[in-house]
Amino acid sequence: MRDFWSKRNYSFESIPDLTGKVAIITGSNTGIGKICALEMAKKGCTVILACRNEEKTIKVVEEIKTATKNEKIEFIKLDLMSLASVKQFAQEVKSRYQELHILINNAGVMMCPFGLSKDGIETQFATNHVAHHYLTMLLLPVLEKSTPSRIVTVSSLAHALTFSKLNLDSISDPKAYDRRTQYSKSKICNILFTRELAKRLEIKGITNLYVNCNHPGTISSDLYRHLYDPKVGIMAWLSRLFFISEEDGALTQLYLATSPEVEEKGIRGQYYVPFGVPSTPRGEAAHQERPIELWKFTEDLIKEKMPDYEGAPI
Repeated sequence: MRDFWSKRNYSFESIPDLTGKVAIITGSNTGIGKICALEMAKKGCTVILACRNEEKTIKVVEEIKTATKNEKIEFIKLDLMSLASVKQFAQEVKSRYQELHILINNAGVMMCPFGLSKDGIETQFATNHVAHHYLTMLLLPVLEKSTPSRIVTVSSLAHALTFSKLNLDSISDPKAYDRRTQYSKSKICNILFTRELAKRLEIKGITNLYVNCNHPGTISSDLYRHLYDPKVGIMAWLSRLFFISEEDGALTQLYLATSPEVEEKGIRGQYYVPFGVPSTPRGEAAHQERPIELWKFTEDLIKEKMPDYEGAPI
């Protein structure tokens, strides 16, 4: 709720001209992802809406084209619950585009009942972390070739809400499942992934690919559908009173994806909160050994599920 009172340090008007830039935004047919797509399209960006629901997304593509007069908006199907779909999406992108300047790993699920992805991985861990790790690795060579470029992964303040260890070996065990704890763990993973990728890029000598993550804010959206009906009850009343809008929720990731300050200040491997403010991760997300542990676990898991995966190109 504190996000409601935070100072807006970035605005849609602050977004620079993005003509010639190519961006991918996962989960961009609704919520803050859709807002990001719309506002970046207004600035001339070529935007790929990476979503699962074709019918819904095509309508959003046409809506954005009409609102912005920008025809360089398209849908490419991506199902984050399927690593095969992630691979197919990346192949299609690389066949159509020679450059990629912005990747926003925005899509996510929150506190849903226990379930498994098509690859047998727990739903929240699969969607929020594993698929985005795999997607980023498959697109990393194009992002490196297109520098200066950006990778933004959407985490959450919820990363600080669990005091338990990640316990990766039991991450898909239904007996160990608690939907709130699991969501928190997936958001911890977003931060650990960002830290490790930024470190690896630095070691490789790549200083103009800016990798960061953010807490978008406590937003009044359907992300809470597994906890309460967003249209009725006391929580609906509180959300209208204290939660921020989807427009405000998009600001911090838009800052990291588009602001010239990111390059000017050399912002890499950082965690930002509303609205474009640097912050410090807590708990497991700040642990020194966890980034490499998670990286190895995730790479091994993807190789197990996708035997032709040659591993991270970094």
